[in-house]
This record gives sequence, structure tokens and C-alpha cells, in this order.
Amino acid sequence: MRTRKPNLGRRRFVQGGAALAAGAGLAAHGATSRTGGPDWHNAVDVLVVGAGAAGSSAALTAHRLGATVLIIEKAPFAGGTAMKSVGGIWVPNNRFLREAGLDDRRDDALRYMVRLSYPESYDAEHPGFGAPADGLAMIGTYYDHAARVLDGWQAAGVLNLSNEFAPGVQMPDYFAHLAENKVPRGRALVPITPQGQVGNGAELIRQFRAALDAAGVPIRTGLRAQRILMEDGRVTGLAATGDDGKTVNIRAKRGVIFASGGFTHNPQMRRDFLKGPVFGGCAQPACEGDFVTLAGEVGARLGNMSNAWWCQIPLDQALVNPSVPTGIWCTPGDSMLQVNRFGQRFFNEKFVYNERTQVQFAWDPARAEYPNLLSVMVYDARSAREFAGYAPIPPAGPLPPHVHSAATLDALAAKLADHVRGIARHTGGALLADDFPAQLKASVARFNDFARRGKDEDFRRGQTPIEPFFHQFGPQPVLNNPHPNPTLHPLAETGPYYAILLVAGTLDTKGGPSIDGHARVLDVRNRPIPGLYGAGNCVASPTGPAYWAGGATLGPAITFGALAAEHALRRAATQTSA
Repeated sequence: MRTRKPNLGRRRFVQGGAALAAGAGLAAHGATSRTGGPDWHNAVDVLVVGAGAAGSSAALTAHRLGATVLIIEKAPFAGGTAMKSVGGIWVPNNRFLREAGLDDRRDDALRYMVRLSYPESYDAEHPGFGAPADGLAMIGTYYDHAARVLDGWQAAGVLNLSNEFAPGVQMPDYFAHLAENKVPRGRALVPITPQGQVGNGAELIRQFRAALDAAGVPIRTGLRAQRILMEDGRVTGLAATGDDGKTVNIRAKRGVIFASGGFTHNPQMRRDFLKGPVFGGCAQPACEGDFVTLAGEVGARLGNMSNAWWCQIPLDQALVNPSVPTGIWCTPGDSMLQVNRFGQRFFNEKFVYNERTQVQFAWDPARAEYPNLLSVMVYDARSAREFAGYAPIPPAGPLPPHVHSAATLDALAAKLADHVRGIARHTGGALLADDFPAQLKASVARFNDFARRGKDEDFRRGQTPIEPFFHQFGPQPVLNNPHPNPTLHPLAETGPYYAILLVAGTLDTKGGPSIDGHARVLDVRNRPIPGLYGAGNCVASPTGPAYWAGGATLGPAITFGALAAEHALRRAATQTSA
């Protein structure tokens, strides 16, 4: 999927559209408070940590409620991982559905979400559908407020959104085929550019940034949160360090809202918490789990730490830099299949990225290994030509290092075997099986037979609503495929053939400090920590392990960011009136 590379120019402190050098407006740490407490170098009502979608929603909400706001961002640029995303926002019962007369009932939506988030306890006949009380409350909060928050941003002129990805075409939910999904299309929203085209995450961030600049909300980049400051059991501010090594203490009179991203690029946290071997991801490099550490220091309870927004990534890219340019959302190609190190297909290559990636975590107890740790994506000249430029297939031209090519399948297998042997120290010694060439040819022959007949008898490729959507209205073009199933086309009888090694990665993680329905961070006894809030990938996602639909990342991030600011200012108003 094509993405726009952010401008990594000089670090700036942006306020009301004016750019100042980093450090402007905040004094350097040095003096000692006369009272023995922190020496405050700056004071605002609400301090937001992270300048992505969740942080932007929180900061704008606080500003509109009359608060003074500062956003600090560790990275040298604003936008977060949202800027690299497709930009979809999943909103049940959104205004487009209501205007179309579609009734996205609360019970129906919650039943669908619980079915995916709590599959082990789901009970369609139970009043709470089998979900634990706290989990059901969080999902219910999302349904109750997502449409209000996103409708509000549209009404205020902050965001310009649509639920059509092409004229008359709405995106299906990822599990539109389940009986529990009563509104299978139209919940996913996308940003619309000023030219009236469907935009992406960069466009979403541009719209938020325009509103922040118009409101005069300052964004300080290159400033990393170091310590949460507390007085009398309440969070009162934050110590943060700039690129120059100097620390400033920023007072937050109403609350500190973290929206600082997950821990994809913290190797130790990946090893300690994630449920399978992960080699990196397409989250921004600044996503190092800072909030997990800082909130833990003040007693926060952690949740959902084993889960992430999973996606496949090219292994050869990840070995160079684990912050890969993009994940593999929709595996491109129709004359394409994926096999494991034994040369065997092991999943539906066209199904949702979050689900297929987890198949790579399967464990073989007898062999004591992950048989699907390495996935070999194999395709022919047709897919190389027709899908050129759709990750991980490169644009036309010289092949990049992550793409391997040969004139025959046997030659390709031999080339891959040598390459995999050379990088085995990074993959636990995984090698291609001795009979990989024969098994690969057998898998291709079986796949080709399925393609000619239009039915994948092994993994039902192309048979759920989301798969043809991805293939036709996602990043992949509509092709003149003469075969019955548009997602299947036989590989050519002659080469060249191409291969890319794919491994498990993340869009970002989605575990961290647990929050309640007001986005308040909870301590180890499930009590709110006064003055501390969180939203987005830095906290325990209300989705649990599930990926409800496209935009189920940004929807909760934007919604709970707004809820955090609303509670912080509502609490302040209550105290003032008292």
C-alpha cells in the first residue's frame, strides 16, 4: 500500500501556525521549588502526550471546552502512526447510516463486537452476550459515544468524512459474513480530500492539524515524557526531556492525557508480552511503550498486553529496520499464493491481515517449532506487472532486496533455500524443508486447479464480502480476470517467478494501562488514578483481541481521546461549582 513519507525536517514548536525552534516557550530544568515540590516551567489546563489521531481529538475537545492545551510529541514530527494508516474510522450507528434509514441497533452492534472480542465466553442469549461486565461496559461506551464524537467533528467542520469508498460502494465489516452482523456495510468512514477524493491517514491528520492550528493549540515535537508527577495522590503534571537533554516540568491543572502509541518498537516488551514471535511493524519508530513504563510507576493496571493489530511484514525489510514502511493489508495479486517452509499453503491469503497473521503463531508441539514462522509469498509475471507498486510487490523497475526471482520454480526454491540459510540466525534456525521444491510445485498445481474452477477448496479464498472488496475497491485495481473467482488466477506455466518472505508484525500493539469509560487510567485495584487519562494504542483496547472492521483502530482512539478531555474538564467544572 502506498504511503506518504513524513517530512523529517527541523524539529519545531508549532503554535497557532507559527513555527518556533524546539525549546521555545518552555524553560530548561534547573531551579528547585521553594515548597519542595516540582519547579513548574510551564502550566496548562490539559497536557496531551502524542500528536496522532487520539491526541488531536483530545486536544481539540479540551480547547473547545475552554481549556488551555499543550501537545507534546516525542517524534520530530506530528501525526503518529495514524499518518501512515489507510485512515478508516469504524463508527457504528453513524450519521450516514441514520440518514439512509438503517437502524444500527445497540444490542445488535454489541452482540457483533462481543462475538469477536470474547469468543471464548460469547453467549448470544445472555443479557451481556457472555462478556465480562467491565468489557461489556467499554464496548457499550464506544457504541454510545463514537457516532456522537465523529458526527460532532464533522458538524464542526474539523473532519470531512464519507462512508463511500467509491460512488455507491461501502466497505464491508471484516466479519460481515457472520450472522451476528446485522449492518454488514457502511460503518467504516474515510476522510475526503478538498478535491473530493477518498483520502488516507495523512489526509485525516491534515484535517485535524488544520483545526489545531486554527485553534492555536501548540504542538511541541522532540519532547519525550520521562516521569508522571503527582501530589497528594493526584497527577499534576509531567517531566519531559528534549533532544538537548534538558528536562522541563509541565503542570497540567486538569489532567494529563496520554495518546503516545503502543510498544511495537520496544523489543523487550514485544518478547515479554506479545503472544507470538514478531519481527517489527509499521508503527512510527517512536512507539516504544513509554506509557507502559510511566503509568506502571504510578500503580496502573495493565491489560490486553498480549494483543496487537497484527499484519504481515517483509522479513528482509524488517531485518534492516524493524520500522517497516508499511504492513501487508491486502495481499496483492491473484496469481499469487503463500506457503510455509514446508512448501504448503496454510491460510487464505486474501482474508483480513489481522487474522491471517496470527496463523503464523501456530505451534507444532512435536517439532517444538512455529511451522508457519516464515511465509513465502510466490507470484508470477502477471501479478508482478498488474499489481506493481502495491506492497509488498515493488513498482516496475529493478527488484529491491526483499524480492527474489528466478526463471523456474525449482530455481526459485534453490535461491530461497540459500537465502533463508544465510539469515537463519534471525529466525531461530528455520530452514526450508528438503522437499520444499516438490511441495511448492504441488501447491502451485493444486492452486492453479482451484483458480480455473473458481473455488478454493482448502481455504475458501474470495468467499467473504471483505475479500472481493479489498481486491476491487481497496489498493488493488480491478483486473480482467477471465476465471470465475476474481481473487484466483493460475500462475503461469513458465517464469519468471517471484518470492517475498513474510513474517508476523504489527500495525501497532494495543495493550497498556487499563482505562474506564471516561478514559481514566485505573490502578491495580481498579480505582481511577486522578488526573491521568489514556486513549489509542498506548492503552488496553476495548476491542480485546478482535479487529471488528477497517477503522476499528482509529474509531476508539478518536472517541476515547474526546471522552478523556470531556471528563477532565467536567471534573474541573464540578469542583469549581462545589
